[in-house]
Amino acid sequence: MSSNQTRRLWGVAIAAALGGFLFGFDVAVINGAIAAFTGAEVGFGLTPWQTGLVVSIVSLGAAIGAWFAGPASNRFGRVRVMVFASILYSISALMSGLSFSLTALVLWRLLGGFGVGISAVIGPAYIAEVAPAEKRGRLGTLQQLAIAFGIFGAFISNYILVQVTGSAESVAWFGLHTWRWMFMSELLPAVLYGIMALTLPESPRYLVSIGKTEEAQKIIVEVGADAHPAERIKEIRASLSEHRPRVSDLFDKKFGLKPIVWIAVAFGFLIQMAGINNILLYATDLWSTVGFTGNISVFIPVVTSVIGIGMTVFGMSVIDKVGRRPLLLWGAIGMFIFMVAAAIAFAQGTLTPEGNLQLPMAWAYFALIAAHMVYIVFCGTWGVVLWVFLGEVFPNQIRTAGLGLATAANWIGGMLVTFLFPVLKGAFGLSGTYLSYAVVGAILIWLVVKFIPETRGVELEDMSYEVGSK
Repeated sequence: MSSNQTRRLWGVAIAAALGGFLFGFDVAVINGAIAAFTGAEVGFGLTPWQTGLVVSIVSLGAAIGAWFAGPASNRFGRVRVMVFASILYSISALMSGLSFSLTALVLWRLLGGFGVGISAVIGPAYIAEVAPAEKRGRLGTLQQLAIAFGIFGAFISNYILVQVTGSAESVAWFGLHTWRWMFMSELLPAVLYGIMALTLPESPRYLVSIGKTEEAQKIIVEVGADAHPAERIKEIRASLSEHRPRVSDLFDKKFGLKPIVWIAVAFGFLIQMAGINNILLYATDLWSTVGFTGNISVFIPVVTSVIGIGMTVFGMSVIDKVGRRPLLLWGAIGMFIFMVAAAIAFAQGTLTPEGNLQLPMAWAYFALIAAHMVYIVFCGTWGVVLWVFLGEVFPNQIRTAGLGLATAANWIGGMLVTFLFPVLKGAFGLSGTYLSYAVVGAILIWLVVKFIPETRGVELEDMSYEVGSK
């Protein structure tokens, strides 16, 4: 591969991964605004159920967006669907900040969720389809790195806004409260994503599926995706079984869905049920609850996200060396251990008359470290592998549809776990909530050992419908 091809390949992959930045930003930006918009003084005076709805509705939208992303990308192409996602992000960012009722905020957050789901599907699928097999893992992890930077961007943006205006409840520019500007800060990267998407070449595999083989071959040469582009075109055409991909190809008479689809769906759903998102979404509220108040409760997630970026870079550096399965196994074991540790730490506290958890300072620090170590371990393992694995594990015939279904399952799990967090915390305390996450971690260990196949170095045209840990 020439230096020009290498630069073009990396440029294309980075531009496609910008959807991951918005993915992370959109999910995390609400963290700093929760206390303000849920309160009665400058917000809507929400109950725990209503709070859970506002936070989790993005996940519902993402599940819907992910499901339709596959068929839409097969019909209209990967690039057009990316541009559409950027439009959804932009509208949601602006209108969420300008919402003056609970209903409006929920609806505009739902719209943003559609964009999250679409970009979560299209980014990994597109990168997997343009990258050569030996570089697919590293390039695919750009999606997770972009998500990590998006989370960091949201946290640092919230922190800067609080520092400038005084608090999330303060009145800022044009008479709007700071928490509204937190939502609207997403508008700039959303527009940038759309502009960058317009510069991308279309996926060669999509072009082959609609009969544009000459154009597909030119793009393969342009990015150095294969040393023998003509032969690769023939293999792609054969793998597509001479008809365009259909959602019906996911189904199997014996199992309902093809075995690899079931595994990918379980993979996506259970990692969300392990509570990863709650460490981010409720970070400020969580650490205020256990005694870290004021600006420090906003700043702690910033530090965590920076460490998460470092761990993501580490995962990127080893994924094509050690493979997917080892990282998944180490990550599942690590998350299980730290979730148990967090549950033990939270069990040492007592409740105040107001319902807040009071921990002795030593246990508060232990809980902080343990809970955030779950996220840090996730960033270097499952976070890195998740979108790479889902983007490459499916055969060409069902890739975008399968990835869409698995991503929908991922966000349904995210919706459930974020919606239920305030309720579970009230019913069982933080200790019981984190213990339930540890149980999910144990299931993930079993899932990896028993069913997850290794996909390192396997050409997309050679992916199987079967499952197994061989």
